[in-house]
Amino acid sequence: MDEVIQFLIEQGYIVLFLWVLFEQLGFPIPIVPILLAAGALAGIGKLNFPFVFSLAFLAALLSDQVWYQIGLRRGSKVLSFLCRISLDPDSCVRRTKRIFTRYGARSLLVAKFIPGMATLAPPLAGIFHMRLLRFLLFDGLGAFIWVGLFILLGYQFGHEIEDFAVNTSGIGPWIGLVVPGGMAVYIL
Repeated sequence: MDEVIQFLIEQGYIVLFLWVLFEQLGFPIPIVPILLAAGALAGIGKLNFPFVFSLAFLAALLSDQVWYQIGLRRGSKVLSFLCRISLDPDSCVRRTKRIFTRYGARSLLVAKFIPGMATLAPPLAGIFHMRLLRFLLFDGLGAFIWVGLFILLGYQFGHEIEDFAVNTSGIGPWIGLVVPGGMAVYIL
């Protein structure tokens, strides 16, 4: 466990930026634990809080801008593709268009907190030809809230998270079996 923590301390900024970027681009990787861990490392003085926050925020905005541009240029084709690879492809297009039509730009404020919407909302903004400035304002505010919430939680509970990581380091191999098994059962 010490090797993992040491690696995160040494390479934490790069790992954080790439992890948030790839997750927001649609890779199926868990994001909340890395944001909490980065906040916790900042809370115990191992990472710089403003830099951690800025990198996560920038990665989220960058990935959302990529999806916005794809939605603007490719239209509904990108939404069909994204919904085809989701767990519930039949209702995906209908549900996301309904949410976005009903709430418009305001849906970008909470999209990152709703599973699936984080990846679908930016291309929808492009598909609906939302003005770039309006998109950046609402998406930026949503990313600010999302990144801020989890990094601040990690920061606030940094010492408790550190204690938890140390106390549970022996169950690591079991978690490696239980978590993927549970996910497989859930998906099936």
